[in-house]
Amino acid sequence: MLKKVLRQGATPLTRHRIDLISRLVCALIQVRSVNLKKLACSLSGRAQIDSHYRRLQRFFSSGVSPLVFTEWIVAKLVRPGQPHVLVFDRTHWTLGRTDLNVLCVGLVYQGVSIPLAYQSLQKPGNSNTAERKHLLTQVLSYFDRGGCCLVADREFMGRAWLTFLQEQAGDFVIRLHGNTRLTLQDGQQHYGATFNARMPRNPTRYYPQTTLYDSVTVNLVCHRPAHGQPILLSTNRTDLKQVRTLYGQRWAIETTFAGLKSRGFNLEDTHRTHPQRLHVLLGLLAFTLLWTLLVGLQLQQTKPSPIKNTDEKPSACGDEDSTHSPKSYIKNENNLNTHENMNTCYCRVLREYGIKSGHRPLRQVQFRGITGGRKLRSRPRRFHKRNGLVEVV
Repeated sequence: MLKKVLRQGATPLTRHRIDLISRLVCALIQVRSVNLKKLACSLSGRAQIDSHYRRLQRFFSSGVSPLVFTEWIVAKLVRPGQPHVLVFDRTHWTLGRTDLNVLCVGLVYQGVSIPLAYQSLQKPGNSNTAERKHLLTQVLSYFDRGGCCLVADREFMGRAWLTFLQEQAGDFVIRLHGNTRLTLQDGQQHYGATFNARMPRNPTRYYPQTTLYDSVTVNLVCHRPAHGQPILLSTNRTDLKQVRTLYGQRWAIETTFAGLKSRGFNLEDTHRTHPQRLHVLLGLLAFTLLWTLLVGLQLQQTKPSPIKNTDEKPSACGDEDSTHSPKSYIKNENNLNTHENMNTCYCRVLREYGIKSGHRPLRQVQFRGITGGRKLRSRPRRFHKRNGLVEVV
């Protein structure tokens, strides 16, 4: 089935590359790691593990374009004439003394942000306006003019950036910094940190035609949650009552980063530092993430799993000042929040393959290591074919 899907992509691929990508997607779901040595142990086929390892190395260094995966994701999720929500964010980790800093734009689908474009910044810290423009221009080419809304956090602010967004004829919802100076419609000037500091808890106030940086005019939405500081949202939308709901979908990209890293495919295990190879890996993970989500949703519809009613409190792994916590108020059609929806789909896929979640059935195999000598490696059990969902023939 995976081979059939890859053949339908806009960019033609050779049958050998389609075969490898299909096997690699299955291995990623089973091993839950991007480490090539672990993937080589789980890659199906009659070849030796060392041969699988060298084949994976050649694939990531062959110069294959990550647009192969992006075009398939866009063809699957983007529908002309329908509104879409894009989320802008950045994730960072280190490999020794090397900073791996990735700027990402994702498309929100079922409470999860599927990455469409990504750029390795090759530096620590925030991104600049030129890098954001380059990445967003690449993504907007897949959508109709004005057919999407961009949601971002406080990092993505600035006079030049907001001016660029207004020129794109698209909607945006971006949170303001506390040190941002703003001028209300009546001429009063304030700073974001002290604006409405005495505002009572939980209400929301709207300030249209507010000027930022003495030159950019936006609409302002101010909300003070029950705990934390007031949240200031700048937007060019006119339906200000929907702005908080749109900004709440920003947490979808945090769910994606968790799924790509510690809660899913363990992206931090990679030793790929070259930008092109890292982009290919991110494209492959985005494709695998969407495919896993689609299969899990299909299994959930055919054989629904019971939803446990618990009174557990949300885990404090998000921003205290965020409008929504990780266990957010964003509900999908099955009344599951973003983390529960993705984890349920992933566990359903694992059960279909005969693998218990959190317990990897292993068997010891011997092979000759890269540095020579015979070593013991744990080899995860291969996939089971069931209902043609993971047939790789």
